[in-house]
Amino acid sequence: MPMDRSTAWAARLALGLAIAVMPAAVPTQAMAQAQAAPTKAQLDSAAYVLRIVTSALQSNEVEAPVKSALFDCLYSNAVSKVSEATDKVIAANAGKVDRKDPSQMLAVIAGVCGYRPAAPAARPAPKK
Repeated sequence: MPMDRSTAWAARLALGLAIAVMPAAVPTQAMAQAQAAPTKAQLDSAAYVLRIVTSALQSNEVEAPVKSALFDCLYSNAVSKVSEATDKVIAANAGKVDRKDPSQMLAVIAGVCGYRPAAPAARPAPKK
């Protein structure tokens, strides 16, 4: 069955768009090979960060704004990126953060995720 002129034009347009989009939608083998596999240290760090975040999300002691920041952060970012940013903050503050202290790690991770505690309420000036 022969195609009319408008159908043939639409088919060519669709094919052209499909060809134009394919390179962006399908990663090439070279791109896949360029991404190096994570090291064991990177995997361990990411697993620890995820464990801290998971515990915080399940805890009754962590406030809702912190939980919200953590959830939004993990929803929008790969765990590897959160872990890398956390490692950078710890390296920049060598000796100030104990990686083995979950509360300190939570504070760093929450900060990396954009959480900023509310400023304390200003006290009224003393009366003269």
